[in-house]
Amino acid sequence: MNELNELTCIIEGCSKTVKAKGLCAMHHQRMLRHGDPQIVKTRSAKQPVRCNWIGCVRSAISKGWCSKHYYINRTYGGDSRKQN
Repeated sequence: MNELNELTCIIEGCSKTVKAKGLCAMHHQRMLRHGDPQIVKTRSAKQPVRCNWIGCVRSAISKGWCSKHYYINRTYGGDSRKQN
């Protein structure tokens, strides 16, 4: 049983312990997501979007609203102050 804990990832230069199929957790996830454990894809940053509330210049956080107006919209409902 101790041998399983001592196995290392089959990817050259990786010394992490094996999770599944001879790969560490990181390389295993890459294999599942991209089909190749060597692929490294970075996430691109989203472009900031203005809040939909009329006259608000803050950045939207969820569903087109800044945190303040998202809370107001969720609590009181309706989008009567929404820009077109």
